[in-house]
Amino acid sequence: MAEPTLPRTAFLVLVALQHGGRHGYDIAAFIDDKSGGFFKPSFGALYPVLHKLEQEGLVRGAWMDGGARRKKVYSLTRTGKKALAVERERTVAEAGALARLVEG
Repeated sequence: MAEPTLPRTAFLVLVALQHGGRHGYDIAAFIDDKSGGFFKPSFGALYPVLHKLEQEGLVRGAWMDGGARRKKVYSLTRTGKKALAVERERTVAEAGALARLVEG
């Protein structure tokens, strides 16, 4: 079986950003909501992942005025979109294989 190209939390962050930019709290809320609470990234884990993805050129962060304070909004880069497509394909294949195994 092929090893993941991205750690799970990094993959989930890219999924959260696939339809547009979000700041950290929105990313965490999206992942929590869309997974039905199965994945609940802590901010202590989320921000280091965002910074690493930014260093790797998979996401881009930009400071935006958010009312009372500024927020850093992250969005996918072209490289990030490609990495998401590769990891999505691998994850879907893995999920199918697991489903076949557990179905007996």
